[in-house]
Amino acid sequence: GLFFATNLFANVKLPAIFSDNMVLQQQSKVAVWGWADPGERITITGSWSAKSVSLTADATGNWKGFLQTPKAGGPYTLKIKGKNSIELSDVLIGEVWVCSGQSNMVMAVKASENAKAEIAAADLPLIRYFSVKRQYGPQEFNDAPGSLWEKTSPQNAGTFSAVAYYFAKKIHKDLNVPVGIVYAAWGGTPAEAWTQETVLKNDPLLSVYIDRWKKIQDDVGKDSVAYYAAVSKWKKDSTASKKPAEPQTFFYYKRPWRQPAVLYNGMINPVIPYSIKGFLWYQGESNVAYADEHYHLSSSMINSWRSKWSNNNLPFYFVQIAPFNYSNLDAAARLRESQYQVMQNIPNTGMAITVDIGNMKNQHPVKKKEVGERLALIALNKTYGFKNTVFAGPTFKKAIIDKEKVHVIFDQKLFTTNNQKAGGFEIGYKEAGSDSLQFGKAEATIENMEVLVWNTKVQQPLFIRYAWVNIAEANLLNNEGLPAFPFSNEIKIIKK
Repeated sequence: GLFFATNLFANVKLPAIFSDNMVLQQQSKVAVWGWADPGERITITGSWSAKSVSLTADATGNWKGFLQTPKAGGPYTLKIKGKNSIELSDVLIGEVWVCSGQSNMVMAVKASENAKAEIAAADLPLIRYFSVKRQYGPQEFNDAPGSLWEKTSPQNAGTFSAVAYYFAKKIHKDLNVPVGIVYAAWGGTPAEAWTQETVLKNDPLLSVYIDRWKKIQDDVGKDSVAYYAAVSKWKKDSTASKKPAEPQTFFYYKRPWRQPAVLYNGMINPVIPYSIKGFLWYQGESNVAYADEHYHLSSSMINSWRSKWSNNNLPFYFVQIAPFNYSNLDAAARLRESQYQVMQNIPNTGMAITVDIGNMKNQHPVKKKEVGERLALIALNKTYGFKNTVFAGPTFKKAIIDKEKVHVIFDQKLFTTNNQKAGGFEIGYKEAGSDSLQFGKAEATIENMEVLVWNTKVQQPLFIRYAWVNIAEANLLNNEGLPAFPFSNEIKIIKK
């Protein structure tokens, strides 16, 4: 009868994201939350201020308070006192960013270009990295136990997300403040897995993702029966051709973490409402097959994350999917176009372009420093007020025809990589008696802020596109070396 005494009082408990070495967002009211006995009185104190915050745990034992943080600095301590006391040490105050997405966000520093030298020099104790442990499921998780904050050093930097690391390194250097990265990413995952279930369910355009998944679950049984019958037939008669291919439903069935909403549940929900400056996102490769749905899915996910963090203005900066030899190059181009439309239409977003750093043979290009730094340029200009920092490459303005040559006008002065000829342009035309557009490669020369584009075989150009299907040849840059945005557009016909 002695054991009961220890169970009478539930100790105050914090989620994993509150620990030693953490970074809190500067100059904001940061949320601090956890669990305790219902009705338990909790006091939260940050050593940077004499003021503490007191509150009472609700009927279910949940509590949440808000603490005002000062300008960047530290180290400080954070004290949470209820029936027991927790003291967190080496707490820094600075800039906190959530970094999420699929394998190109996952790719570690050690797998990226110039890794050895980079890791050796990664003695950056003011950059802290919190990796959300991989977990997924049909219900929303309220914690990610086992995840922890680490100080960046040559011992651990090699395992960090390269994009997140290079981003953090640049803003740390330019702002001269501590940086906290909350990393939650998983390779080969589609955007719907990172989107809250209610958002998908309540939108007829998005519930299709839930229906598709259900169909996969429904079909995998009969696919399995048919497949194993075919395999056993093939084994008996090995003179037959190659082994039957696994049904596509198997691919999904073996990867339950691709299911709609499950990664939002397991890896995003546990860190809400931790106070942050914004989001970085590198994903899209797994949604190429449904490129035409991408804009709506992507913008809905962004809006829902912002609303869960109770701030509809949180910056959301993302990376354009890199050039790669997808089985459907046009679908990949349409996905990039939809990413461009998100950047154009959803406030406080920005896109880092990767036209020039991809590899048609490898979906995981190793040039991650460029990606992280391009995201940092966007943040420096748009979030941190460095108005002279150029963060975007040349953008298409209009295309006008004059004597069979198309004048493509951009908003910045144009250059090409290593002074080569301008590449990556195609001209669209219709053949006599046909209604469908054909595209042919085009010649191009640069004149300051415009490009003259032509194809001697095409007398009546109707459409122009750049970095679309022959993205590998696209080589337009601005003075800072940032690539031009891909585009596809009708040509305005101006009669001289």
